[in-house]
Amino acid sequence: MSAQQLEPSKLISVVIPTYNRAELLRHTLTSLQQQTLPRSEFEVIVVDDGSVDHSQAVCESFTDVLDIKYFHQQDKGFRAGKARNIGAAIAEGDYLVFIDTSVVLAPHTLALHLAKHQSSTKPLSIIGYVYAFGLRGKEIERAIPMMSSHNADASLAYLKDVQALDQREPQYQLMGADLSQWPAPFDIFWTCHVSVERQLFIRVGGFDESFTSWGGEDVDLGIRLFQAGSTFHLDRDICSFHWPHPEEGEDDKNNQGVNIAQDLHKKYQLWETSFYGDLYGEPNMSLNEVITRFGGRSTMELVG
Repeated sequence: MSAQQLEPSKLISVVIPTYNRAELLRHTLTSLQQQTLPRSEFEVIVVDDGSVDHSQAVCESFTDVLDIKYFHQQDKGFRAGKARNIGAAIAEGDYLVFIDTSVVLAPHTLALHLAKHQSSTKPLSIIGYVYAFGLRGKEIERAIPMMSSHNADASLAYLKDVQALDQREPQYQLMGADLSQWPAPFDIFWTCHVSVERQLFIRVGGFDESFTSWGGEDVDLGIRLFQAGSTFHLDRDICSFHWPHPEEGEDDKNNQGVNIAQDLHKKYQLWETSFYGDLYGEPNMSLNEVITRFGGRSTMELVG
């Protein structure tokens, strides 16, 4: 086969971990089918963390419209970090876009990820904007009838109009949208929708697979990207929305979050991570807000 006949290498690899959410996965894949980025320039890798539903059949139904790969790992509990690492190991793209099952991308989103990375002179860690992320109760009832993976632009326009914003929006309003000015941008590096250079991801070691309960593995990766000099970037046009679904163990998740934050500080011993926890009497503040408010005072001053 001549060089001219070889299939061009992919520019973007979209990695999606999933577990028993076949119909939500269908919404996510439908939005990828609608991307303006040519199909030849991206691939989709679904890594199934032990589902027993029809997730594989859903993936197979998209083989005619997406370059899609499906990998199933045995169910041994929560292993989202390992699932994402498997996807990254399979990936051919120069850039990795990590999204969660139930995230629906705007049609232009992958093209914007690619353009932003290619135009940057520095390694970027891009944080996508996720509308309807964090909706609760009646907010969900109002939003779901207006959601469509076949017309994500219309859904996003509605969600923006009713202020169903990303749950990190209060932090953006407080701290500003230029994440390079934040003391600890890694704290909002949530893999529901992010992208990073594949070579940098490999260099920092990927996800720590020792995280086997909800949360933490994404911020942990964010810390190592931060240490490696990656610039964190937010662009509200690089957007998506979160299709609401029942969450299990919400109270347990909140409790785990406190423990994970403390464990991250023990692991990295950064001055930024020293502000995790409730030492400052403000456990509901974001890490960046705590640093901004209290960063001028030493821990010893506050404890003493």
